[in-house]
Amino acid sequence: MSEFTVRPVRRRKLYEEIVEHLEQMMFKGKLAPGDLLPSERELMEMFGVGRPSVREALFALQRMGLVAVRNGERAYVTRPSAERLVRELSGAARHFLAHPEGVREFQQARRMLECLMARHAAEQADDTDIAELAAALAENERAMADSFEEFARTDVAFHFRITQISGNSLFIAMHTAAVEWLSEQRLATVKAKGSMQDAFAAHQKIFNAIADHRPEEAAQAMATHLDQVVQYYWESRRTP
Repeated sequence: MSEFTVRPVRRRKLYEEIVEHLEQMMFKGKLAPGDLLPSERELMEMFGVGRPSVREALFALQRMGLVAVRNGERAYVTRPSAERLVRELSGAARHFLAHPEGVREFQQARRMLECLMARHAAEQADDTDIAELAAALAENERAMADSFEEFARTDVAFHFRITQISGNSLFIAMHTAAVEWLSEQRLATVKAKGSMQDAFAAHQKIFNAIADHRPEEAAQAMATHLDQVVQYYWESRRTP
């Protein structure tokens, strides 16, 4: 008797074969962004399948950000965006964040990303970048006298402006997604006593390090800030 358990090999569905074939055509440049795909009838004839398989394949490619499907018109090839790529993770992220360990891992990931962005900003920011970041910092300061919600909004705007300095669409999309995924954390922390003052003071230190082009100090200031945010959050969870 064999030591190995033999399991049935999963047979791919027809639509998956269509998806793979069309993907390969895109990767090889045979289908470029903007090109029309064959009609549904032509695809049915090409692959020897029924309309349901063709439509399922087109829907799968649309979810991947590789094609756009419009009612009554032929699908066409699109260029996948960073926003769409990150958006596809949203459902899984929310389930992940339903557990304390998931929240801790997201907090750690955010810390790593934003420290990197602060360091990069200190290395690369030009005069325009610094002026815009200064304006975001000023808005954050004014919001301290307004409301928790307004301070949270301007807090996000300050951090987002740092990420924008990278010019990397994937980092920007990741930051935007993290802001949404960790929204509960933000509201909990800004309402803690003294948290707005601490956050603004940290933002000032981060800004000064970026404006003076001191990468390591910028990264360290961001790390200290986010560690404090995490501490406020978990303290708020323990408060009855």
